[in-house]
Amino acid sequence: MRDVSVVVPNWNGQELLEEFLPSIITAANRYHDEHGSDVQIIVVDDGSTDRSLEWLLENYADQSLVQIVSQTQNRGLIHTANKGVAAARHAIVFLLNNDVSVDPDAIAPLVRHFDDESVFAVCPRAFRIGGSLLDGGGKLGYFKRGFWHVYRNYDILPTRLPNQPEPFDSFFACSGYAAYDAAKFGALGGFSELLAPMYWDDVEICYRAWKRGWTVHYEPASVVHHKSGATMGKKHLRGAMNVVSERNRLLMNWVNLHDKLWLASHIAWVALKLLSAVASLNSTFLLAFWQAVVCLPNVKQARRRERTATAAGRSDRDIAALFAGLTARPWIAVLRNIKDYTQYLELRRRLEDEAARLQ
Repeated sequence: MRDVSVVVPNWNGQELLEEFLPSIITAANRYHDEHGSDVQIIVVDDGSTDRSLEWLLENYADQSLVQIVSQTQNRGLIHTANKGVAAARHAIVFLLNNDVSVDPDAIAPLVRHFDDESVFAVCPRAFRIGGSLLDGGGKLGYFKRGFWHVYRNYDILPTRLPNQPEPFDSFFACSGYAAYDAAKFGALGGFSELLAPMYWDDVEICYRAWKRGWTVHYEPASVVHHKSGATMGKKHLRGAMNVVSERNRLLMNWVNLHDKLWLASHIAWVALKLLSAVASLNSTFLLAFWQAVVCLPNVKQARRRERTATAAGRSDRDIAALFAGLTARPWIAVLRNIKDYTQYLELRRRLEDEAARLQ
């Protein structure tokens, strides 16, 4: 099995590191012991003002397994993640938020996918800590009403037979828990700094990978657990982050949407959303749109670069077609809302009980 670098961005997360870093170390040791492969762990501290850095130095400065990279200023998640990947010495990088717990045997199933040279990224099955809800599975993408919609999860039911096709495609791999081909990540220039400090960066980079002919997979045999909302859960940040998320959704489409009819549809729907935002005094969308407009010179440059780089790759419609038929497979559960999650869990338990009785 191949060597792996694990990258953990951190900002004011001492308590999270204390809680979750040991699980990463356990998984790294398990992978090393079972496969004889080297695992490098890098924690990139993003100018924390709590005792994160001091705690890391006190507990891990004398351990070769954990490398500490410190930034004197807070630069945001995108810059910090890019810096961590750039510091990685191995060809596969497992990027993890500091609020993620990793199962001991989570690394090997992800690494196996990179035997296929077309693979750019792989995402594990992620559960929410404190419950049985799925935090992240495979991601479905579809284009509707002028925008890419990408946050619909799917999971694999126990009814899937061993001879049914793998791997499972995912529209994107959530950057909070995803493995990447480091060389391809570098070739794409990493997460786009245009989207700083965070949000939609994982969608955008994976979309660029798909357009170049690479693939993104979902691996349900690799399991992690996410303390959802722990990193950016502070109420005073949520309003500003909603604006950033909406802005970055616009920027992702402006840079990467190259189909002429779909682009025209996008422009029309943005105009309608602007009129609606003015009428309803929706300051979130108005601010997001203005912030995106300010970025137009950089958007145009990035758009020209992407059109050139993907001219011989997949089109927007090609990517949509890849996911259009995925939901028709009987062993896939699509999770659109909380009701679907409840029904999925009940169905999964019933199918697992039936399988256990047949054994």
